[in-house]
Amino acid sequence: MPKPKAPRRKHRKKALLTDPDTMSLCLTIDDIPSLTTSERMYFQHFLQFTTTQLSLSSGLTNFWLRYALPIGYQFESIRYSMIAVGASHRLFMAKSLGHSDQDGLKSFATHQYNKAIATIIPSMAASQDLHIIMICCLLFISFEGLAGRYDELLRHLSAGISLFRSELPSSTDEERAMSTKLAEMFCRLGVESSNFMKSDPSVSGMEKWYRSGKTQDLQSPKPFSNLDEASSALRQLDVVFDEKPWHYEGSEDPNKASLVEEATKKLQDALDQWTVRLDALYELRKEDIAIEGQQQYRNLRLRQKYWQMSIDSYSSNKAAARPETFEPFLAAAKEAASPLIALRQPTFSLDGDLISGLAFVASTTEDDETKVQALDLLWRLNRREGLLDSRDIVEMHELARALETVTEAIEFDETWKPTAAAGIPTIIERLRKSLGQLNI
Repeated sequence: MPKPKAPRRKHRKKALLTDPDTMSLCLTIDDIPSLTTSERMYFQHFLQFTTTQLSLSSGLTNFWLRYALPIGYQFESIRYSMIAVGASHRLFMAKSLGHSDQDGLKSFATHQYNKAIATIIPSMAASQDLHIIMICCLLFISFEGLAGRYDELLRHLSAGISLFRSELPSSTDEERAMSTKLAEMFCRLGVESSNFMKSDPSVSGMEKWYRSGKTQDLQSPKPFSNLDEASSALRQLDVVFDEKPWHYEGSEDPNKASLVEEATKKLQDALDQWTVRLDALYELRKEDIAIEGQQQYRNLRLRQKYWQMSIDSYSSNKAAARPETFEPFLAAAKEAASPLIALRQPTFSLDGDLISGLAFVASTTEDDETKVQALDLLWRLNRREGLLDSRDIVEMHELARALETVTEAIEFDETWKPTAAAGIPTIIERLRKSLGQLNI
């Protein structure tokens, strides 16, 4: 998506952030007369099904219902984007359910996507519409992720992250809260996708925004006020700590050991402080969390164990060979994966750390049984988070293992260009070509 230019339009309707409970009472899909029957159906699919997968937060704090939907009732660009994602999500599910008209559904989704892009273009010139543009950008990322078009996903992601260099709307508490939620989602996607982008997105718009003083104090001793605050604070660890233990992997710096030790201590202290604050919140509101926020709380614990596993795996040269380095995360991952596997259909999300965490286990552990556990869970999950598809990761590891058995040299064609989507599909295509050259 192009960046917004300097504001030049004088008569622009400003997005009004209406209380979601009030909005749900006074507006329904039937109150939007411009929608066709098919558009209403997939708008409804987005609201009832897609939103519960895109975000792991409960209905009261789910970004798509709490913030995006009220604006979607007012602006066509968001509305058509939601319809497009709803239809694309239905198609994503249909591929496993044997939908009879997948081509028709794909055509409809693409048409709605194009309508959304056409209606968002006028907003590019208005800086006060940054929230609208960012929401559409996330919806476009969702659309491309569901379709498996990761090259386009990365373009939208890069454009969205660059918008954080601009001054985001912050005149009200609601606008500031929305900016924080948007930052968290773009940060997560940026970190997850950084290996496949030309430059690390954390050093561009995201870093500027997180270092601008708009974030919370990570050293605060107070309990978190809610799970959203805890989630935002944990996400800050990705950006505000310049040095992490794994940054020194392969380094020949004579002071490497002391640098790794110092980076580990700082990161561990921050994670410990975060854990204490989450524990305190849980003790204060465990009944509310059990009713409304169990899935979000479970994912926060999973993320905490992912961070701890990452720190522990670089604690010594032998850590990667010890199963106990990965056991706490694997146990939490199995618990989080269980309800998703029980659905017996593919799922898609912009949230969650299941796929990236299990992929880390599979690529880092030196224990064969631990790796088998991670890959088995990835396959059974049949889940996609952003551009990470669990079954793609399994196939990549299987092909890499097959290639490791090869003893003869492989002469790779330097002029060959992959045709698969960016990310892991490109790696899979390269591995297949290498094995194909050997008739394996």
